[in-house]
Amino acid sequence: MGCAIARDMTTRHSSLFVTTFALAFAAAPLLTGCMAEPTELADEEVDGLVESPEPTEVVEDSATGTSVLTAAGSSCSTGSVKGLSKQIIAEARCMNANAYVAINDLGNVSWSSIVFPYIEKPARDKLVAALNANKGKTMTINSALRTVAQQYLLYRWYQTGRCGISLAAKPGNSNHETGLALDVSQYSTWKPILTNYGFKWLGSSDPWHFDYVGAGAVSHKGLDVKAFQRLWNRNNPGDKIAADGIWGPQTEARMKKAPAGGFATGATCGSAILEPEVERLLDEDDFGAIELNPVQDVAEEVEHESCADGAH
Repeated sequence: MGCAIARDMTTRHSSLFVTTFALAFAAAPLLTGCMAEPTELADEEVDGLVESPEPTEVVEDSATGTSVLTAAGSSCSTGSVKGLSKQIIAEARCMNANAYVAINDLGNVSWSSIVFPYIEKPARDKLVAALNANKGKTMTINSALRTVAQQYLLYRWYQTGRCGISLAAKPGNSNHETGLALDVSQYSTWKPILTNYGFKWLGSSDPWHFDYVGAGAVSHKGLDVKAFQRLWNRNNPGDKIAADGIWGPQTEARMKKAPAGGFATGATCGSAILEPEVERLLDEDDFGAIELNPVQDVAEEVEHESCADGAH
């Protein structure tokens, strides 16, 4: 009788151990995944997102042959993809010249060599008006237009805990990619001025950040992504992806492999150097014979850009 009870208790103990082990084993991947992955943000949560400030480290263009993924792991500067970013801006301007327009060099505004001082035309016009009306005040722009290649670096650093980036929007979803956003060092000085010219101050959680919400404001979300997709397809005819302006697994995989210094073949509408120099800004007239259409024909935009990969 005692042996039978002992055998029964042993059987129950073994069964309990197996069940507990199985439950723990099944839960392990879930726990590991939650700890390893950063919080994913839904698209509706991105607008007004307080992202970490862009690192200010300045580096020259990446060496030829360096991939974007390599640049993400070897630097803490968005300038490491400067060459590719210039091509993305140029290609986007081929599709819509008014989406990314250069901020005039008026003497009282400045930016570092890794900042692309471009915003959409209505925002640029209002900013220039504000600067002209306040010649006695200086403005330092820390960040304006940010390309999808630069946003990929920030998001990668956020995912891997590098470069002090504690939060970043997924590529294609940052306000800085839309042509509407501006980060200003002297925000307390310019806040009342810029708000009178159609810019919205994001708030004390990100005091440098302003978004243009005035007359004519249009979000060009996805334009930089589509520009990259077109550049990739043009340079990789045997490995095309959908040029739909949507960031997804196919586009991310190509971004990782893309040359940080730029593709062999850049924008289709000309060879414009879009990077403004510190001492001199390329004005609209400097594009000369390059034909930049305010809104390019839709059929022309998607020509030869579809592929078997399909939409993301």
